[in-house]
Amino acid sequence: MSVQNMIHEKILHDISAGIIYINHGKINYVNPAASNILNKSSEEMLEKSFAKVFIDYEENDDFIQTVIDAICDSSNTHENIVQYFDGTNTKSLHLKTSFLREGLRRIGILILIDDVTELMKLRGVELDFQKVREINEQLEIRNAQLKHESETDKLTGLLNKKAMENLCVEYLRELEGRAALYVIDLDHFKEANDTYGHQTGDIILKTFADSISKIFEDIGYVGRFGGDEFVILLQDPPDENFIEEKARAILKAATDIKIAGMELQITASIGVADITEAIDYETAFALADKGVYFVKERGRANFKVNQAAAD
Repeated sequence: MSVQNMIHEKILHDISAGIIYINHGKINYVNPAASNILNKSSEEMLEKSFAKVFIDYEENDDFIQTVIDAICDSSNTHENIVQYFDGTNTKSLHLKTSFLREGLRRIGILILIDDVTELMKLRGVELDFQKVREINEQLEIRNAQLKHESETDKLTGLLNKKAMENLCVEYLRELEGRAALYVIDLDHFKEANDTYGHQTGDIILKTFADSISKIFEDIGYVGRFGGDEFVILLQDPPDENFIEEKARAILKAATDIKIAGMELQITASIGVADITEAIDYETAFALADKGVYFVKERGRANFKVNQAAAD
C-alpha cells in the first residue's frame, strides 16, 4: 500500500464524520464513525441494500427516502437534516450526499453524516418532527435553486454544457428506442458580433435559443456549449424524416434572425447523429460533430445526418 493510500485510510478511519459509500444501491464502505452514529456494525451494513439495512424502524423513513432521492437525482450534491432512530435514541443527522465520477460516468454515491443533535439543542431547536420537516423544506428549496443555477446557461436560459453532457450520458447509455443528437454552429456569428458589438451578439444568441427551444419543446433537451455552439437531444423520433424535418427547422430559425438596421447573414451548420440503440455519449457527439465539419467544408448553411451504432 502506498504512503498516500495509508494516509487516506487513516483519515477515513479516524475522522469524526460518518462516511458511507453506496454503489448500485448497496453499501460498499462504512467507516467507524458511521457505525457509531448509526448504531450499526459494519457487518450489518456492508454489501447490503441501503433501504433494507434501515427499514427496521418507521421513524427512519425520511432518512431512507432522503438518500434514495439523492441516488435517483442526477445533480451532484444534496444536503438535509433528518431524524434518525438508532434503536435507543432519536438523533438529528446532517446528511451531505455527492456523486463520485470517473470522467462523465457515475461510479457511486458518498454520504457524509454528522450527528448534530446537541448543536440543534444549543440553538434552541427541539427534536420535533415538524420542525425538522420545515428545515428540510428550506434546504430542498435552496438545493433546487443551486441545482438550477449550476445547470443553466446564464445568457440564454438553456442547459449549460456540463448539465447537457450529464443528461446525454445517462439518456444514451440507457436508450431503448431511437434518439438524435444535434450539434449546431451558427455561421457568420463572429462577424456579426465583431461588426455590431457584443450586445447584438447576445441578442442573436438569445433569439436563436428561444426559437430552437420552441421547436423541441416537450420532445427534447436543448443546451448551449458556449460561444455559438448548441447541442440538442431529440427523444423518440419516429424516423429519419422527422429528424431531418427538425434540422430544417433549425436552419430556418437561424436565417430568420433579423435585427432592424443591421444586415445579418446568420445561418447554421448542423451535424446529427441518428441513434437507434444504446451508445456512449462521446461516440455520438463525435459523430454529430463530424457532420458539422462536413457541412462547413461544403459551404455551410446545411445539415448532415450520420447513422450511429454502438460498438
